[in-house]
Amino acid sequence: MYFMLIMVKRISLVLVLLILWADIAWAQRARASQEDDRAARKQWEEDQRADEYASSLRRRDWLKDRLILQLGMGSKYPIMGKEWFGFGAAVEYITKWHASAFISGGFIPASEDPIFPDKYTLDGGMGWRLGLAYYLFPKSPIHLGFQISYGTVFYDHEASPPVDGGNIGDIRSIIICRGYEFDVTISYLSDQWYFLQAIVGVYSIGNGLKDGGNTWGRTNDSWGLDDKNRIYSLVTTDASNKDQAIPPVGMVFGIGIGFAFEEFFPDDTEVRRREREAGRTKQQGQFRSSTPASKKSTPAKRNSRVDDDDEY
Repeated sequence: MYFMLIMVKRISLVLVLLILWADIAWAQRARASQEDDRAARKQWEEDQRADEYASSLRRRDWLKDRLILQLGMGSKYPIMGKEWFGFGAAVEYITKWHASAFISGGFIPASEDPIFPDKYTLDGGMGWRLGLAYYLFPKSPIHLGFQISYGTVFYDHEASPPVDGGNIGDIRSIIICRGYEFDVTISYLSDQWYFLQAIVGVYSIGNGLKDGGNTWGRTNDSWGLDDKNRIYSLVTTDASNKDQAIPPVGMVFGIGIGFAFEEFFPDDTEVRRREREAGRTKQQGQFRSSTPASKKSTPAKRNSRVDDDDEY
């Protein structure tokens, strides 16, 4: 009896020691978990503050070192005409000083003559443009800009008077004028991928033969010489208005959309922000990919159990 009492006391002491050890182990584990949670929370808060600073308007420059691929119609893309627009593409790079350079090219589609649709068609052609621009308001997604360019800026077609009676399918030849152009632009460009631009400008192409010929790289071939060596307009369809050709100065319009790449030469703050964003995206992708896999594994186990039961 005495021996059993001693054994019970020893077993009770061992149980008490085990319980105390388990409590200490669980407390240490809970303390370590709390410390990990606090460290993770602190790191998350630091990342949030860093992201807010990296994206804040105090340091953000939407225009700095951006490459933009553009599509559009009318002025800059690359030409506007009397009756219609040209369609084209442009490549533009905006430097950290908010000045940019661009090159564009495109085509003028052939179409039916709106005045004599049953007799004539309007000839098509190609156009191009080189230019420089400067953008304002780098911390706002809406930017006012100014640009100057040289290239094909306006076009029209030679006139075929109705009294000549041409054949069906006759083509009115295109006259493409080269010159200089000054534009005012309103653009949308932020950290998003898309770019929008509206353009209003004034071109200068000279007056061709009316001023003694093309000068300063400007061409206006809308004037011609008749048999008596008299200057007349090649583009007017009104016989009583032969003194009006393509104006030497005129207004043009254009509109474009584009794909804007991220800043090409980011500073250290922006590089770290992109790294954090890439890490979060990767973690979310891993979480999404692991969740369906765990769901799919459960039915497979159930089916195997059913198969084992069927065998028995």
